[in-house]
Amino acid sequence: MTDFEKFIIEHADSDTASLMLSTKKWPAPEGIKLGKLSSKDVAVNTIEARKKLRKKVPDWWERTDLIYPTALCAEQCSSSATAEYKAELARKIFDEYSSEEQEKVIADLTGGLGIDAAAFSKIAGVVLYNDMNPVLAEAARHNFNVLGIENIRISCTELTAKSLPDILRSSHYDTGNFGLEQSETIHPDIIFLDPSRRGSNGNRFYMIEDCQPDVLELLPALFSYSRNILLKLSPMADISLTTERLNHCYEEYSEKTFGTGWNRNWIREIHVVAIAGECKELLVWMDRDWDWDGDATFLCVEDGRSLKFSQDEIVRSKAVLPDSTFMRVLFEPGKSITKAGASNAICSRFGLVKLGKFTHLYTFSQPLSEAELKDKAETLEPFGKIFSVKEILTFDKASIKKIKNEYPNCEVSAKNIPLSSDELRTRLGVTSGDDAMIFGARIELPHAAGNYLIVCDRI
Repeated sequence: MTDFEKFIIEHADSDTASLMLSTKKWPAPEGIKLGKLSSKDVAVNTIEARKKLRKKVPDWWERTDLIYPTALCAEQCSSSATAEYKAELARKIFDEYSSEEQEKVIADLTGGLGIDAAAFSKIAGVVLYNDMNPVLAEAARHNFNVLGIENIRISCTELTAKSLPDILRSSHYDTGNFGLEQSETIHPDIIFLDPSRRGSNGNRFYMIEDCQPDVLELLPALFSYSRNILLKLSPMADISLTTERLNHCYEEYSEKTFGTGWNRNWIREIHVVAIAGECKELLVWMDRDWDWDGDATFLCVEDGRSLKFSQDEIVRSKAVLPDSTFMRVLFEPGKSITKAGASNAICSRFGLVKLGKFTHLYTFSQPLSEAELKDKAETLEPFGKIFSVKEILTFDKASIKKIKNEYPNCEVSAKNIPLSSDELRTRLGVTSGDDAMIFGARIELPHAAGNYLIVCDRI
């Protein structure tokens, strides 16, 4: 064990601001050159990064011999769960397009910390890692070596349409020739991109055209090397606007290159990935040669379980509203369903009614036996939260008093009412606890609409 690793272990939970004032001697990591970064910078950044990775990427956090040159790289990287999901999606693409004998190649051209590249290395014969930051690229080289990953090749080049031919040439890499001639062009089975969503001043970007590298500018060049592009985007990105931009980009390229427009949907799948109740990322799979003029498929993924919707189904579905306030169970869909815009589509899919046009809570309108109710609840449970309804109260002073007296310690959520959840909690005068789950929600009936307090227990 090196002195640097001992130092990292000893100060794993230290406050780095205090550590910087109290420590005069900073051990340097061995066998790695990180440019102008001082040993203090590397140590502090590694300690801070490991704090972020403890739950996010636990298998890397457990390795105290890994190096993180910036704290930001740990904030921006994929989690272990999302990286594994991308690897399984890549495996699916391989199964569709690659022969058994062919060595499968993925090019991760915005490599960053390397979490995704490491996941890809388990299902691909060769992974090409490229990042424009030499410090990150050198740290990735070191970390892959420590982890015993031998099928990742490292490149450090700014990704542009002009530099792409060099990045995808075998002579650009110092190890491994992939069974190619020294200067042969590499045509990866999949090109993966995770463009940076941070500006130089640290501000966040959500529009695809603001991210770096410029994906819209790169796409025509990328598709000359690979049929399949897998694009990771911010979970905050507008899906409709993003797909419109991507389709328009390819339509312009087709018109300019072939003199014809584009009347097909070349976006194969859009994956909305949620983990532990939080939307983590959007993945767009684009297929250059997909001979299909139908819709893209949306996959809403909740902790690995997925629901498929066609784009047409999402667009055309209408909310089914209740005809009474009678309900025995309440369903709150997961974040992926809401983000994908499938909040109306689940009505027809599962026989649900929506409490209001913009109230994302659902129930069953038809009478159900206990067995039927149990079966339907078990079907829905992987894709959201199921609640047993105890009582429904009109939102008035008497009901507020009743809630405060009978459920003083409860969880609260506001749905389509002119209050935030925190404001509703204050209005009710309750504290957090497990007495009940209280939804303040607008319910829209055929001839009336109003705000109600729905008292539930989590199933």
